[in-house]
Amino acid sequence: MVQTGLNWSALLERNGGVLRSSAIRDLLSVTERPDVISFAGGLPAPELFPADGLRAAFDAVLRDDPGGALQYGPTPGHRPLRELVAERLGRRGVVCEADDVVITTGSQQALDLVGRVLARRGMRVLVETPSYVGALQAFAAREVSFAACPGDEDGPRVDALRDRFGAGCALLYTVPTFQNPSGGTMTLERRRELLASARDLGLPLVEDDPYAELRYDGEAVPPLRALPGGDDVIHLGTFSKVLSPGLRLGWVVAPREVTERIVLAKQGADLHTNELVQRAVVRFCRDNDLDAHVGTLCAAYRERRDAMVAALAELMPAGTTWTRPEGGMFLWVTLPAGLEALPLLADAVERGVAFVPGTAFHIDGGGAGSLRLNFTNSAPERIREGVARLAAALGRAGWPPES
Repeated sequence: MVQTGLNWSALLERNGGVLRSSAIRDLLSVTERPDVISFAGGLPAPELFPADGLRAAFDAVLRDDPGGALQYGPTPGHRPLRELVAERLGRRGVVCEADDVVITTGSQQALDLVGRVLARRGMRVLVETPSYVGALQAFAAREVSFAACPGDEDGPRVDALRDRFGAGCALLYTVPTFQNPSGGTMTLERRRELLASARDLGLPLVEDDPYAELRYDGEAVPPLRALPGGDDVIHLGTFSKVLSPGLRLGWVVAPREVTERIVLAKQGADLHTNELVQRAVVRFCRDNDLDAHVGTLCAAYRERRDAMVAALAELMPAGTTWTRPEGGMFLWVTLPAGLEALPLLADAVERGVAFVPGTAFHIDGGGAGSLRLNFTNSAPERIREGVARLAAALGRAGWPPES
């Protein structure tokens, strides 16, 4: 190692000590092994990516306007893409115009930009428990504190929200539809209660909505921003789950004052999102039926969800429980009393299966006896084998106990 004159460890700890690695991202280095069946990352099925259509779209854009596609672009995003996002959201009841939309480099950047605009050191961010670990990581970079808002099967409890609200609260972050990690969906009545309480408290609501189009059962529930009183909701979305996460294309819809600040923050972050990718997605949606493609995804993912639920019911020991989400990408598993997920992980990986321990999704040390499983990235036969390996790891951990 080359010796330098500066004490970089001290400097980086002083200026960037709040940055911590994500447990999910760390696991991906393990799950790249071909012998490991990964239920860990929130990965779509790569064999279902519309590669041919995207290839044709990129070719067409580079053929018809290479100068525009390869040039710098406007910070808020390519206007035809903003119009496309506004039109698709309008079908779900979200009334917005292109000028209300900011295109981001994935919805992860949207989380970071919202944090930059609304939060500062020492402020409090209210989150569901459990909550999406990527959001916790993004907001933690702002040196905020967190307060967990416990919930029930209907969503975050509004009484608990009021108990935890106080001076210096920056925002409430929620994934109301097919929540990551639990897979649960907030009821319509709870959404209305949450909107009313947030308005009374003067609390900004950040609605992360990456999974809503991946519905397999039941009736669609309107986004928070589509409901009466939802005009102040900051709504985040992405093309990652319906096209490809590698495109890194997301968006923010928010009140105009907020989008103006987000544009300023984005200028300092990356100037603009990849112009070629934005134009290619517009071209893809013009030449292909995106809704039909989403229908194909839903049919495949429904089969995979059902395969995982069936395998859990057949193979896991008594006392194990799990959610059965109506859509999305994840199941939340609660282990039998007395077992913890984190000590189980090493044995599971040794047996060739990976998951994310529940503690990664809690800010208060909770979730020790739970874990998250992704079902969209594995074929049904692989899902059953992976659950069998997980059950074997549980057996090695001494469960069920000897009578």
